[in-house]
Amino acid sequence: MYVRFGGRYGETYRRKTTRRPIPSLLMLHCEKEGYTIPRFCTFDCVQRLNKPGKDGEELPRVSVLKGEKSFPVMLTTFTCIHKETKEKIKYDDYKNLSNDEKEQYNVYPKMQVFRVFNVAQTNLKEARPELWEKLEKENGHPFVHEGEMFSFEPADRMIRDNLWICPINVRHQDDAFYSISKNEITVPEKVQFKSGESFYGTLFHEMGHSTGAEDVLGRFKPTTFGSKEYSDEELVAELCGALTAQRYGMTKHIKEDSCPYLKSWLDNLKESPQYIKTVLMDVKKASSMITQKIDQIAKDIEIEKAEKEKQTEAPKEKMYYASVAYLQMSDDTKQLEELKDKGDYNGLLALAKEYYDGNGMDEQYTYSSPLQNRGDNLLIEDQNFAVVYNGSVGGTYDIMLKYTEQEVRDHIRRYGIGRASNDVKEVAKAMVAEQFAEIMQKKTPVFEMPNGEVLYINYNREKDTLDVGSATNAGLAVQHSFEYNHDKALDDNLTEVNEKLENMEEYCEAEEMEWGGFRR
Repeated sequence: MYVRFGGRYGETYRRKTTRRPIPSLLMLHCEKEGYTIPRFCTFDCVQRLNKPGKDGEELPRVSVLKGEKSFPVMLTTFTCIHKETKEKIKYDDYKNLSNDEKEQYNVYPKMQVFRVFNVAQTNLKEARPELWEKLEKENGHPFVHEGEMFSFEPADRMIRDNLWICPINVRHQDDAFYSISKNEITVPEKVQFKSGESFYGTLFHEMGHSTGAEDVLGRFKPTTFGSKEYSDEELVAELCGALTAQRYGMTKHIKEDSCPYLKSWLDNLKESPQYIKTVLMDVKKASSMITQKIDQIAKDIEIEKAEKEKQTEAPKEKMYYASVAYLQMSDDTKQLEELKDKGDYNGLLALAKEYYDGNGMDEQYTYSSPLQNRGDNLLIEDQNFAVVYNGSVGGTYDIMLKYTEQEVRDHIRRYGIGRASNDVKEVAKAMVAEQFAEIMQKKTPVFEMPNGEVLYINYNREKDTLDVGSATNAGLAVQHSFEYNHDKALDDNLTEVNEKLENMEEYCEAEEMEWGGFRR
């Protein structure tokens, strides 16, 4: 026989809560007073809102409403003092020390009490409506389209991939519970709940139970139904579920089957006020375990989405750099040197642009990278220009105009590549390869020779040739290669190759001459 914690699934939750964790007592205080925004501030914090804005602008004053009472919040701070040197360090730094190093310090805890007000106890809504609206959005109820059920992807991923400290079984039945003996959680399917939020609230409740396992937080061991230990554990799980739900902007109400334990909890609290402090410590540990796991899963999901978006983003168009002015004389470089030495690269770029005479691209000095020589250093560039400095040859400046690959292609179509750089020639080769691939998709281009022989043709990008030969299982058996003329279109190149082949004796018939032609 085993004890299980839980019961029927919860009701629909309607109260708005914050996405950030707040102390357990403040969360309960919000529930009691009906505060829809769980944000609190001290009296001094309210006063700091009344500092003048930008340019000394006076803003409407924010103040605590007359008759409102504060709520006490206890905060423990720690003073860490070195035993010998008496040097003080921050507690966060102390926690990062090794155990041996910690032995050298005395740690003194100090309990401080702060009196806080909820933002609803101030006139913030009237004085600063923009700030109030921002807080409402940050702490609002998760948006759900009509007819849809709210989904929380990190929790769904945790269930699907079995990422929690114990298995979570989602089954079509009426009970939600954690089994101590089996160390597993069972919850009904989400569609059985009145809302998606109530499903996750119930899930967080049972996850809270699972943190109490002997090898985890060790809160409980198998006990009898209805005992004090059982009652205490239900309180921890209920508050843990509520805190976790509000951490992720979900609403949470007390489960109906937890109500019978309320009298027991209140009796214990009356007998010993320390009881609630002990319970809340357990709640904090349990909820921290849950939120840390969910936050890590959420982070992993965001990373995956970012990677996927990066992969689906349209690749940026490749840029090419055309030299428009090469400066090496001291009269030309003096002002540029002065700006470079001052670190005024924006001024340097503005001055360099004045050397551009407005002429078009010179394909002979157009490259895929602005760095072409040893010692080249790209000082600065913007959308249209780049300045390259080389200090190894006396200090030269190369002002370069940037072109997109599409602009380089258009230039090749107009002017060819008779005097182009190797980088521009590679673009031309790519253009021919793309054109030839389009032809191949429709029909393999062949030449029908006068003697009836059929020759196949292919573009060899590596050699930049049109290769002609017979087709074999291993591919094209090349018999002739013709250099591709980029000053002419593909059709013109094919026509020229066909004419050259027809004039070859090996493809002519002495008695009956048939003029061949290429077909596609």
